[in-house]
Amino acid sequence: METNASFKRTAMVIALAAFVWTGTTWSASGVSAAAPVFSDVKGHWAEKDMVKLALQNIIKGNEGKFRPNDSIRREDAVIVALKFMGLADNISVGGSIAFPSSFQVDDYAKPYIVEAFKQKILLADEEYALANQEKGKPWGKTNASREWVARLLVRAIGKESAAADNAGKATAFSDNAKMEANLRPYVLTAVEQGLVSGVTPTTFEPKSPITRAAIAKLFSKAESKINVAYSGQVYGTLLTSDSGKLSLLLDNGTIVDYTISASAMITRFDSDKAVPAATLKPYSKTMLIKAEDGSVGYVEQLDNQTYVTTLEGTFSKLTATTSSVWLSVDDGFKDYKYDKNYEPVVTDAQGKKIALADIPADAQVTLIVDKVRAEPKILAISVKQSVVNKNGSGIVTAWNPASGSLEVADTSTSETTKLTVSPTATFKQGDVFVKADQLKTGDMISYEVKSGVVVSVQMAKPAQTTVTGTFDSYVKDRDTILFTVNGSLSAKFLASGAAVRITGMQDATVADLQKGDTVTLTLDSADKVSQITVTGRNVETMMGATVAGYVAGTKTLSLIDASGKPRNLILVPNVRYDLNGQSLSAETALPLITVPGKKLMVSFSGENAVYVSIVAKYTGTVLENNTTAKTLKLQVGANTVTLPYTYPVVEIYGQTSSSYTQVNVGDQVSALLNGSQDQASAIQVHKRAQFEVVSVDAAALKLRAQKTGTSVVEEWVLPSNVVLQDENGTAKPLSQFSAGMLVNISFQGKTPSVIKNARLAFGKVVSVNASASTINIELSNGTTVTKSVGGSPVIVRDNVSLGSLSVIQPEDRVEIRQDENDRIFVEVIPVLRKYFWKYSAGSQSIDVKRSTLDENYTYALHAQAYIHQGAALLNPTDLKDDDVISLYILRGKVVEIAK
Repeated sequence: METNASFKRTAMVIALAAFVWTGTTWSASGVSAAAPVFSDVKGHWAEKDMVKLALQNIIKGNEGKFRPNDSIRREDAVIVALKFMGLADNISVGGSIAFPSSFQVDDYAKPYIVEAFKQKILLADEEYALANQEKGKPWGKTNASREWVARLLVRAIGKESAAADNAGKATAFSDNAKMEANLRPYVLTAVEQGLVSGVTPTTFEPKSPITRAAIAKLFSKAESKINVAYSGQVYGTLLTSDSGKLSLLLDNGTIVDYTISASAMITRFDSDKAVPAATLKPYSKTMLIKAEDGSVGYVEQLDNQTYVTTLEGTFSKLTATTSSVWLSVDDGFKDYKYDKNYEPVVTDAQGKKIALADIPADAQVTLIVDKVRAEPKILAISVKQSVVNKNGSGIVTAWNPASGSLEVADTSTSETTKLTVSPTATFKQGDVFVKADQLKTGDMISYEVKSGVVVSVQMAKPAQTTVTGTFDSYVKDRDTILFTVNGSLSAKFLASGAAVRITGMQDATVADLQKGDTVTLTLDSADKVSQITVTGRNVETMMGATVAGYVAGTKTLSLIDASGKPRNLILVPNVRYDLNGQSLSAETALPLITVPGKKLMVSFSGENAVYVSIVAKYTGTVLENNTTAKTLKLQVGANTVTLPYTYPVVEIYGQTSSSYTQVNVGDQVSALLNGSQDQASAIQVHKRAQFEVVSVDAAALKLRAQKTGTSVVEEWVLPSNVVLQDENGTAKPLSQFSAGMLVNISFQGKTPSVIKNARLAFGKVVSVNASASTINIELSNGTTVTKSVGGSPVIVRDNVSLGSLSVIQPEDRVEIRQDENDRIFVEVIPVLRKYFWKYSAGSQSIDVKRSTLDENYTYALHAQAYIHQGAALLNPTDLKDDDVISLYILRGKVVEIAK
């Protein structure tokens, strides 16, 4: 509950706000394009509209700020409407104006209210009645509601008759019943006109105060519904826009160059964001607004059409005296005029600008001619060949021998150049001429261009070559491999991280190579071996083989395989030995593996053993659990293993006590063997679950985390071999996990074995590409990232499935995460709008003002909560009593507060 002091403080804040914004809100001096229009709108969702209306002198700020998220008062909303209608010059500020005592308006606004009554965008009877209903509240200073502004807007665009036709009709919003009956038709009309939408897809919030930013957005959109010539506003067809300049072909046929302010807002009709001037589409309809210093402060491309035609032909000649370009067309010649004061922009096939006089005779050209002037003239000429002569070098990124299309990434600038290769071009590798199809993507080349086409290509030595031979030996101290090719012994150094590939053997190394192996060596650009592939030798694996005996003199290990068949294998010098994943030396391993009856897993090639593991456990998928015969059948890799058990210890995460009867077909398990290796003494079921990290003690290998969807906090001392990963599966240390992170934990029994980041992104939706299954998200640091969500993401809002990605809209807040089964979840987080009351540092929570006694008013803050006003970061202590805030709540905690 708020105290009396709290109410007094609130009243003081409101009074102070009224003092600051009274009158000066709409009468501050004009803006100059030498600096941004307002200092507090950069990056705001309505920045485009606020800048445009400011330069049109429809809205004003105070001391360089606009305060976009503040509410707007009724009297100031009326001023905006009248200036929007172009009626500011009708206002007479002289004389005394009297209204009924219940209808209180600030002096500076009274002339505007009189004009609004005259223009009938306000009706005196309606507003006087409203003032009488709100006794004790000054009509003018009261915040304008969303439904009230809808009526003001509809009348300002002259759609009163449309609203009359909508009388008695309901809107599609779920809070339709909360609208005033006399205002509902105007809300419906404003929606039909495409001017307003809901606060959410289903709610309008008619009684909520409208912000200064929102009213700028509404009247900006509504400009398409009226015909007002704002001062400094110019329309035309865009010709060029670069280097701080912009050229327009005006409707009167003149071409005018304008200087673009360094702080100018450059926009397109299909985006609310600022864009680079270079992205504006040439020859489209464009509007600009000049600031007081004459420079352009706002530019907007109005559509995606081009107001030009194209003509093709063969260039014949240029007649400068008559400003004519002659083309050979059909069986004759035709001339086309250009503006002598605006020479056409001429580009060749490489996009390079050339002089009009440098167009080659008989070149195929395309003329771009305007559709604005009564006598159309040439605006640009595209020459369909290059006039460039040059030499270059780089890496081939694309090559099509049939079409002669070549793309090369320059080695010094990394810029990609598109080239056309002459059919008669020569290709050489070293001093040897080669065929064109020997040029490959990734090759380093140098080339010569004449008259725009490549006439010669010099290819460097390939980045990789292969050599096939017979393995001889590996010299460890020199990291060198010896091999023979056609009977001659050769040597090559190994590259760092060189891979060894042997069919049937995982994690093979150089130590697993055997003399006589046929090998293919892949050599890198430094002539070092980057990969060794063994051919003609496969590795097989026996699971559960039993030792029958060992002959030390011949190093022969006698085994009985799982089917009872005897096998003799030779323990060659490079055999690898293993006990539960721990590597053993031959000296340590031999006494353990030569004991008759010992169970082993053995990989072998021919008669030679290559890998021997002393079996202490099997990890695989349960194929059968016969609780009567007490046997467990597992699929382990390509093999099956059947293990007897008596009363094994069974561990299943989330269960305090478990039995072998709870081990099910399809479960992933690790079966630990007894000392005799003839029974499963323990069965650890593999499970996965999602948690939010509470705390980390990296030195003690301790992790505390809360399972999502519960209030239970668990703590583990992690085993030394636990796998720690980021969301991409890359290893990361425990010290980089922090409170608030979402993680998926894989359990082997009740022990964490893998801990992986689960959250992929949280932020504001910029755009959605449903066909590409991607979402562009603006993070809290201001950067925008593209996240792929795959073909079948789970999309939810308030635990309700939403269907396809198309339901997600720009400005939505979403969290993209992987669940414990690695499915992609996209959760749309609803907005909750509240008035801030106070912050508690001890409990890390905020209190908001509530409208009913049973309404929740305390919200816990997430450890990584993003608190901001526009692009400016805030601390919880920066929030003040009565601030209007938007809350985004995830898993019971506030993850974002937007003031």
